[in-house]
Amino acid sequence: MDNHSGNNADADAVAARRRALAEALRGGEDVVVTPSGEVEFQSEAEEQGHTAIQVPDGKLARRG
Repeated sequence: MDNHSGNNADADAVAARRRALAEALRGGEDVVVTPSGEVEFQSEAEEQGHTAIQVPDGKLARRG
């Protein structure tokens, strides 16, 4: 039995989530950083009762 197949699926899921969050940021969508430091989509944060702050435009570095 291959013990790495589960790890590969987890790694693939993490990579897909990172790509989705990066794309959301590039597209100007809002994301939330939780108190524990995790990054979530705004809808996920709202579902879990997390609050968010709004960072004014131009206050964060942006790759272009």
